[in-house]
Amino acid sequence: MKPAPNAIPSKWAWHHRTLLRLRGELLQARQEHDHAARVPHERGGADMIDVAEDEMELNTLRAELAQEESELVEIEAALKRLQDGTYGTCEATGVPIAVERLRALPWTRLSKDAAAQVEQVNGQRRRK
Repeated sequence: MKPAPNAIPSKWAWHHRTLLRLRGELLQARQEHDHAARVPHERGGADMIDVAEDEMELNTLRAELAQEESELVEIEAALKRLQDGTYGTCEATGVPIAVERLRALPWTRLSKDAAAQVEQVNGQRRRK
């Protein structure tokens, strides 16, 4: 019997479940943070410290929302790679990504060596 189109190979079942769980958790957190960021803050009668704390809290929520969105993009891309059959292959080098790395970072696109090269290049760009 032929596997169903877009079926996830059994060797990636744990990764698939983990990515789906992480996506669900991030969607829930994003919804909660989005709601909290939209709640109006009282300004009348608040002293400067309260206003500053509210502003800082709102900025933190916005940063968390941006981080969650970035993580969701990576998780969705990993789920797509699972469906396409390219999951577990380094996008930069085409070599298999170590199973240990995929267990630690199930959304990763890069092998450890390729990720280190990218970090090194990005570090050099920041110093310039």
